[in-house]
Amino acid sequence: VFSKEVYINHWETTKDRYREYFNKNLSKNDVIQQDFSFEKYVERTDQFYTWVLEHVDWKSYDIIGFTLNYGQLLPSLAIAKKIKEIDPEKIIVFGGSRTVGELGKRVLDVFNYIDFIVSGEGEEALFRLTAEYPDYKSIPHLIYRKDGEILWNNSDYYIDLNTLPIPSYDQFFEELSKTSKQIQQVFYDKGRLPVEISRGCWWNKCSFCNQKTIHPIYREKNIDRFIEEIEWLADRYKIVDFQIIGSTLPRNHRLFLKKIIDLDRGFTFIAETRADQLKSSDYTLLKNAGFSIIQTGIESFSGNYLKKMKKGVRVIDNIATLKFCKENGITNFYNIIVNYPNEEKIDFEETKKNIQLFKQYLDLPNICQLRVVYGSEIYDNPESYNIEKLYPSEIDTIMHPPEILEKGLAYVYDFKTKQKVEKHDWNGFIEEQKKEQKLYSVYKKGDQPDINMFQFYFIDSRNFLKIYDKRDLDNVKIYNLNKLERDIFLACIDIISLHELKKEFSQIPDFKLTAILRTFEQCKILFRENEEYLSLPLNHRILTHKELPKKLDSSFCYSTEIQKTL
Repeated sequence: VFSKEVYINHWETTKDRYREYFNKNLSKNDVIQQDFSFEKYVERTDQFYTWVLEHVDWKSYDIIGFTLNYGQLLPSLAIAKKIKEIDPEKIIVFGGSRTVGELGKRVLDVFNYIDFIVSGEGEEALFRLTAEYPDYKSIPHLIYRKDGEILWNNSDYYIDLNTLPIPSYDQFFEELSKTSKQIQQVFYDKGRLPVEISRGCWWNKCSFCNQKTIHPIYREKNIDRFIEEIEWLADRYKIVDFQIIGSTLPRNHRLFLKKIIDLDRGFTFIAETRADQLKSSDYTLLKNAGFSIIQTGIESFSGNYLKKMKKGVRVIDNIATLKFCKENGITNFYNIIVNYPNEEKIDFEETKKNIQLFKQYLDLPNICQLRVVYGSEIYDNPESYNIEKLYPSEIDTIMHPPEILEKGLAYVYDFKTKQKVEKHDWNGFIEEQKKEQKLYSVYKKGDQPDINMFQFYFIDSRNFLKIYDKRDLDNVKIYNLNKLERDIFLACIDIISLHELKKEFSQIPDFKLTAILRTFEQCKILFRENEEYLSLPLNHRILTHKELPKKLDSSFCYSTEIQKTL
C-alpha cells in the first residue's frame, strides 16, 4: 500500500489488483477477514505513514538510515522520499539484504532521493560515513554516485564481531514504557532480545539461499564475549529471554552450552541449528541451557531432494534431530521446501514414505514454496535447475510499475520451467498427516503420564529391552529384545555406520549382525540410509525423567493382544 506514496499513478491504475491480492490471501484467515477489510488496511497504513513522519524529529538528524529486508523496501522508499521533499539536505542511507551488491546499485540508480547504499554489514561504513563524509573511496561496502556513475566500493574487509560494542536497547525500553500495559505485558511475556553469535554460514552451499551474497565470510563471536553480552543485557534490562542471531550454533557448541548452563541464571533461548551438527547428548545440553525452541534447517525428507538443495545433510540426520528434540521437550519449528523447478516424483514419494515412519510421534513440518531469491545459486544459474525464465513475483508486479522492474529491482522471483514438472499436493499431504496425528492425542488424566508422548518408545532394563510401538492403533506391537539385540539397538541411538557396528560387535559374525539390523529395519524400529543406522523409538527415561507406572490404566492404553519377540 505504500506504493501510493512512491508511485502515485501506478497506485491509481492497479488499486483493484491490490484489493484482489489482499482478499485472496486474507481469505485463508476467517477471523481477520471478518474485521479487516482492504479499505481498513489502507486506512491503517496511511495512519502509520503519517505517524512515522510526525512523531520522529527528523530535523535533528543529518544522516537517516533504513535497514531493509524484502518487505521493507516500499515503506522505506515512501518515508525517505517524503523526508527528502521536506528537507533536501538530509542524507538518506539504505542498507540490508534488500540492497546488497548489484541490486543495491540498481536501487540507487532508480531512486534519486537515496544518497548512499551500504552493501552488506554497515558498522564500519556508517562510522566512516559520519567521520570522513567527502572521502567516499575509503569507505568499504559503500555504493554512491560520482560524475553520473554508480560506484561500489566492493571490499573483502569484514569486521571482527568481538570488537563491536554491546547493543544498547535503552531507547527501545524507553519507548516501550510509554505504551499501554497490555503491550508491555505481551513483550515481557513473549518478547526476546536479539544477541548475535555469528554472521554468514560456514556451509554456504545451499542452492536456495543467498546468505553467501549478504555475508560472504563466516565469523563467530568469542563464546566468553557472548556470555558477557547476555549477562550485561540481562542485568541492565531485567530480561532472561533471548533470540540468538546466527545461521547455526557455534562450532564449539558443547563449550558454548556448558558455559550457559554454568551461569545458572534461568535464561531461555531460540536459535537456528544444523541437523548434522548435534548428537543426542547435545540436545540434553540444549534443553538444560534453556533452548526450548529451535529451528533446524531440515528442508526435506528426500535424499534426492536434499542433493538438489546441496544441503550437505542426510534424511537420517533430519529424523535424528526431530527424535532428540521430542525426547528433550524441545519444540522444533521447521520447514520443508517444495516446488523446485527440477522437482521429481521420487522427491514426493520418498518424503511421504519417510514421514510415515514418524508422523504419529514427531513434529511435522510446515510447507515452504520455493521462491528464487536474488544472489542464490538458483538465481545465478537458472539453466542448471530446469528454469527457462525468471520473472518477478506476483506481489512485486503489483507493488512496482513494469518500467521499474525492468531495471532489475526485484528480489524474489517466480519461474517458468524448460521441461514440464509434475505438480504434487504437498500441502494436502501434510495437512492430512496433521489431522491423523491429532487422532493419536490422549490427554493426561490425574497423575498418569501423557500417553501422547509415548506412542513409540523403549524402556531399557539392562538384560533386555522393551519397545512399545503404537504408531498403528489397529496393530499395536510390543517388542522384547534380548541382551545382544538390546546392545545393538542402543548402539544406534546416535547415527552409526555399519563399519562402526562391525567393529563394536566384532565378537559376533557379520551375517548375524546384519540379520538383526535387517529385522529391526523390517519392523520399522530402525532407519537405514545407505550403510548408516538410527533407532527410531524415543527413550522414555529422557522423556519423563521418571519410571512409567508398572501397569497403565486401561483408559490410557490402546488395546492389544500382540506381543512380538525378536
